[in-house]
Amino acid sequence: MRAVAVRQFRARPEAMDLPEPAPGPGELLVRVEFAGMNPFDWKIADGLFEGHRPHVFPLVLGVDACGAVESVGPHVQRFDPGERVVGQFLHDPVGRGTYAERAIVPEGIGIVRVPDRVPSDEAAALPTAGMTALAAVDSLDLVSGSTVVIAGASGGIGSFATQLAVARGARVVALAREASASRLRALGAEEVVDPMDPQVRSLVARTHPEGCDGLLDTMSDRAGFARLAGVVRPGGVAASTTFAADLESLAASGIRGVNVDLHPAVTLMERLLHEVAQRSLRIPLERRVSLSEAPMALEELKSGHGRGKTVVST
Repeated sequence: MRAVAVRQFRARPEAMDLPEPAPGPGELLVRVEFAGMNPFDWKIADGLFEGHRPHVFPLVLGVDACGAVESVGPHVQRFDPGERVVGQFLHDPVGRGTYAERAIVPEGIGIVRVPDRVPSDEAAALPTAGMTALAAVDSLDLVSGSTVVIAGASGGIGSFATQLAVARGARVVALAREASASRLRALGAEEVVDPMDPQVRSLVARTHPEGCDGLLDTMSDRAGFARLAGVVRPGGVAASTTFAADLESLAASGIRGVNVDLHPAVTLMERLLHEVAQRSLRIPLERRVSLSEAPMALEELKSGHGRGKTVVST
């Protein structure tokens, strides 16, 4: 089968031919229609779990996918061949990924059936970014009328989080470049501020002098997150999806800090798919690429030039 993989950690991803996988006990073999692309993918290839989890090489990239169950291994109870499924496929050994014509996934790790009204390319863009955004917005405890700053709002997580926060009645201040401003306003953001402006905190404080109720930062390192946390009022919440929140320092300022640790779950996926099926959550799908184009698209994502979501068509 055709797949995109690396031959060792930190190697350049390449399209290659690999043996067809076969499902073991409790596993599904899924004929992948689309694989979702995430920054998480290149981080795994660069050794995110090196020394902590078992790996196989060549390491096939990708953790998100939507496709049809082609066959099942012994003891599978929840799914039958022919059913369309979606979810985050990450499991041990790491490296049996989704940038491939076929992928293996255990049935018990958050895989769900896809509603008929949800297209496969949109479903594939949803799992990691959507579940992370939902878990992050849940952690902010937003109520109607809250004001939340979302850093990295133009990316996959940020685009989902903007909509989810607005759905809770929150006012969103999106930190994103001007090129993404119109799209983010269409998703419900009330304000868009350039994160590269050296006066970004002052710009936010100008319209919110009492401070904002929450911060969701999807991109900053510890220093950058600490600077942005200054926009949050005492009693507010500052959440990071990159584990950049210094919880003790934030607590000393009267702010509850959260490092969002995603635990993929059926309940999260079903909540997201329900919103998509009802058209109350829009998938920020920017482009579709082929397997042969995926290595270059991943390099662009790694360089920080990605907007919205990209999916790989197999």
